[in-house]
Amino acid sequence: LGHTRLLTEGGPRLLGQMVAADVLDELCVTLAPVLTAGSARRITGGPEIADPRRFALVSLLEEDGFLFGRYRRS
Repeated sequence: LGHTRLLTEGGPRLLGQMVAADVLDELCVTLAPVLTAGSARRITGGPEIADPRRFALVSLLEEDGFLFGRYRRS
């Protein structure tokens, strides 16, 4: 369709598919100051990739203990 940018939100499976397809250029992550236990897995889910993708921190904001990080592909 000619789009040059796509903003998506989803769970670990969607993010894992994007990583595996090598189409993820930027990642925004929020870290909440809350600790809990459970059976949660990694931030991505899906097939393993042989070459880990490297990202660099672009910005980090804090408000009320929450951290909002923005990372761009290195």
